[in-house]
Amino acid sequence: MEHTSSQPPAKSKSENIPGESLQLIRGKQAGKQLNVAFVGAGKACYNLLQTLDEARLSRLNMNILGVADTNPNAPGIIYAKKINLFATSDFKELYALEGLNFIIELTGSERVREEIFKTMPPEISIVDNRGARLLWDLVQLEIERTEAEKRREEYQERQKKYTQIVMDSLPYRVMVVNMDMTIETVNQTFLKEFGFDYKDVLGKYCYKIRYGLDKPCGETGNTCYLLDSYREKKDRDEHVSTIKEVQKENGKEGYEVITIGPIYNEKGEIIQLIEASRDVTHRIKLEREVRKSNTFFRNVIQNSVDGIVVVDLKGNVLIFNDGMEKLTGYYSQEIIKSGHLSNFYDIDVAKKNMKKMRSDEYGPVGKLNPTSMTITAKDGEEIPVTLSASIIKIAGKEIGSVGVFTDMREILKMRKDLEDAHFQLVESEKIASVGRMAAGIAHEINNPLSSVLIYSELLKETLKENPDNLSDLQVVIDQTLRCKQIVSELLEFSRHSIGKASSFSLEYLITRCLNLLINQSIFHDIQVKTDMDSDMPEMVGDMGQLEQVFTNLFINAAHAMEGKGRLEIMANYESSQSRFIIKVSDTGPGIPVEARKKIFDMFFTTKAVGKGTGLGLSISQNIIKLHGGNISFECPPEGGTTFIINMPMEATEITVEEPVFVGLDES
Repeated sequence: MEHTSSQPPAKSKSENIPGESLQLIRGKQAGKQLNVAFVGAGKACYNLLQTLDEARLSRLNMNILGVADTNPNAPGIIYAKKINLFATSDFKELYALEGLNFIIELTGSERVREEIFKTMPPEISIVDNRGARLLWDLVQLEIERTEAEKRREEYQERQKKYTQIVMDSLPYRVMVVNMDMTIETVNQTFLKEFGFDYKDVLGKYCYKIRYGLDKPCGETGNTCYLLDSYREKKDRDEHVSTIKEVQKENGKEGYEVITIGPIYNEKGEIIQLIEASRDVTHRIKLEREVRKSNTFFRNVIQNSVDGIVVVDLKGNVLIFNDGMEKLTGYYSQEIIKSGHLSNFYDIDVAKKNMKKMRSDEYGPVGKLNPTSMTITAKDGEEIPVTLSASIIKIAGKEIGSVGVFTDMREILKMRKDLEDAHFQLVESEKIASVGRMAAGIAHEINNPLSSVLIYSELLKETLKENPDNLSDLQVVIDQTLRCKQIVSELLEFSRHSIGKASSFSLEYLITRCLNLLINQSIFHDIQVKTDMDSDMPEMVGDMGQLEQVFTNLFINAAHAMEGKGRLEIMANYESSQSRFIIKVSDTGPGIPVEARKKIFDMFFTTKAVGKGTGLGLSISQNIIKLHGGNISFECPPEGGTTFIINMPMEATEITVEEPVFVGLDES
């Protein structure tokens, strides 16, 4: 029960009767801190003084100023002095304590309580020993609450330690950040990777510790993953993950995956943010390499000249590249979506080939060596191809097969053309050999025939008077002249001359020769490079003979490189001299020094016995000379050979006569 007044209450009979109902009289300081003094320092006072420590007094908004008791040895008096409280034997002295506004009477004496009523100032309130029980109950409740709070704090501390242990065991860097961007805690992985101690990071700004910035990330033009995540969390409860590119200490680029999540209080409000991050540089680089490799292999497959097909075990087409589209006329999607291997590939042949691949009788198991066969195009055309195939396995289990189809139409055509050209070249060499032999024989016969003719004419002068002998002599002369005519025809056969001249493009001529040879086996590993002026005028000459020259040079280069190297052809036109300059270079070993003076000689060859006649370069030189040009060669110290041909725009026919046998000149 409580009564408040700014003045002492009027004394009614009931109010002044000791033992009347408990009353609490409070002064005008009621709403402020209770500055308390105890009257009566017995065991109850002692217990209260011990229980009401500084923390509890603060929570009760109470301050104890002094204790009064007539017994100087009362336990409350002794304890009050021990803790430096004011202690007196006269309770009236308590009134002088500064700020006193509440007296707790613990004596249980009605006389003492009545005396206090009579003497206390109006600003002071009082409660007797029975009312003090309420205070004691409040103190006990406070004690219980304090203990509960202590247990709760201990539980929270244990949970915090356990949470920290869990965090420290994670391989990820973990950082918990308050909403003011200060760091609440981090785990051991975070400390180890960034080289910090707890004292270096706790309570510090995350942007300073995490990124070494003096200002928040957003103020420096960087992305603040925490705040951006917080804004997203206001609308939906999700974790946000992102991959961030970072600069490592060694200056190389790196990547981190950062996951942000909210921490809520009991009201569902976000009070902290947790960031888990880890270095994924190795994984990102591997993924990039995989993507790059996939792109590379996809491009290799798609851009391959040959047709490439991948099928599963049922013959359903999984990959159908551009080369296969051009070869068959089918579109990739057309075959993959609704087609089948059997659309273009005889299914019985396919089964036989699979059987071969599973056997070791036809080569390595799982492989099919190049096999000639035909496939059927969309328009029904039977196309000759060479098939190479392989079984695809994963973890030792067959999942499909891949086949590479090489179109043989052009190759077969070029092979026939080359065989024809080779036959013509051999025939030309044979004819040239016969012609030179004929020239040698003609030179040998021509001289004695001339002598017979001269002496016959002289004898004819002496037989003018003898007609019978003269007619016989005339027969000798006529037959001698006939032999001379035969010898003249032999010499004419041995002489080279330009055949049917025409106008043609030098670039076309060289390209034609290359197309004839380039797909032959000896050229498969030779890189061919051409560099020809696009605005050259047309040349006038015997295209067939010149085709023989360039074909011979290209074949010689391939043999010199043993089918592996680089063939370069350069051609340009020098308008100031009206001449073409053609260079044919190879990366072979070069011409041996001892052979360089003889390479244009007839029947001289550096090839093995049976591999060459020694007429190719000699014939080529004669053809070029007939066109008014010349041919020379260079052998750089680093290796290789370059033949240089210099020819006029219009051929000037030159008759070339060379006896087969050295020293036999025409008289």
